[in-house]
Amino acid sequence: MLSISQKESILRKAGYHVAAFPERRLPLQERYLERNVRVPQEERDADRAHAAAVNAWRLEIERDYALHVGQRSMQGPTCQSEAR
Repeated sequence: MLSISQKESILRKAGYHVAAFPERRLPLQERYLERNVRVPQEERDADRAHAAAVNAWRLEIERDYALHVGQRSMQGPTCQSEAR
């Protein structure tokens, strides 16, 4: 089974437009990683927004990859061997 990054690479090579991996809106401050330090709500919201953006990015790649594989299987073996 291919990883999401492998699927992304295949799609890019096949000419699909693949969005860049979503960046986190706010960088996580190391001081919040220490014990007994409360993480501000703004940081937690940024984590939730980033997780949602990553999930949407992953789903888009999975969908596009499924379309790509479906299109390649419809072409038949002769077209696939010519592409190699």
